[in-house]
Amino acid sequence: MTYTDINRSSEHVFYKGNKEDFLIFLDDVDEYQKYIAGDTSIPMSRFIAKFDIYRNATGNGSEGILEIASEQNLNEEFGDFKSVEDEIIPKILRSGKLQNMHKD
Repeated sequence: MTYTDINRSSEHVFYKGNKEDFLIFLDDVDEYQKYIAGDTSIPMSRFIAKFDIYRNATGNGSEGILEIASEQNLNEEFGDFKSVEDEIIPKILRSGKLQNMHKD
């Protein structure tokens, strides 16, 4: 999947890691912002349709060729974990920055 293959108005959360950068695409920014503001009653499934974490094929930035991050990519950045959905995705959502891929 390349940068231009993704919906051109796709909002995403960009996480600048120590070794690599990661992205999570959002379906509903308003629900995401409520979640980040502390509304823990909002399930992530209300603002994320696919629980995939993407990385740039070169490892850095949010543009270029994007691919789904492997378990090894995530281990190298975040250390050992038991659940991507319970540990890694919430960390990226809370520590990352909201960005928009809108290109005119």
